[in-house]
Amino acid sequence: MSSEAKRKLKNIICIYVFFILSGILILGVQKLKAYIEQVRFDREQKAYNFSSEGLLRYRLSKFVYTKLEFTNHKGEAFIIEDENDMKRIDAEEEEYIAGKTDKFGSYRFIEGEYTQERIKNFNDNMKHIRLWDYSEKKYVTITENEKMEEFIEVKNIDELYEYMITEAPDGISNIGKLDIIGYDGTNQPTKIIYDYGNGESHIITESGTLSLGILFENYLKDI
Repeated sequence: MSSEAKRKLKNIICIYVFFILSGILILGVQKLKAYIEQVRFDREQKAYNFSSEGLLRYRLSKFVYTKLEFTNHKGEAFIIEDENDMKRIDAEEEEYIAGKTDKFGSYRFIEGEYTQERIKNFNDNMKHIRLWDYSEKKYVTITENEKMEEFIEVKNIDELYEYMITEAPDGISNIGKLDIIGYDGTNQPTKIIYDYGNGESHIITESGTLSLGILFENYLKDI
């Protein structure tokens, strides 16, 4: 082989090697970019879940008159009393997404004087309220109406929280089901009564719906 042919062959090999290495480099960069995006997505998802948990706990604390304590990853504790205080949870979320911390803080309920009374009201209303089902032509329980599992009493705020995040058979959380209670799970108005369980009942509304917050009140049995 002449020197000119060898030179051309060498050039061809160099070009092939260049393109192969370039391809490997591009592929590596793409994989690295995809990995970084996946890591960020995972962190954003975890941060969102942590923030959503805080929001749900905050809502429940208002319903049952408890205080919600939030301790951030630095060990600093705060009482979440209003939406402005929720910014402390938002800051925790942002720091985690930015990679400034690899852990979250924690939440804790602090029961108030009327917490147990409010939980008792919830238990009573869940057991005694009935809604008229037009298709079945009979009164049904809240759980039957909203296509939920049979209700079991909750004893404290932590059990209430676990109950609310539990998913119904269709994949919707119990709190999602109970946000608005109406006819046949469609939030349409219907007749709602309080059944005392002794053959007596009284009408709460001839045509209406109920919101989650009202289930923690004790006046429904006396309307």
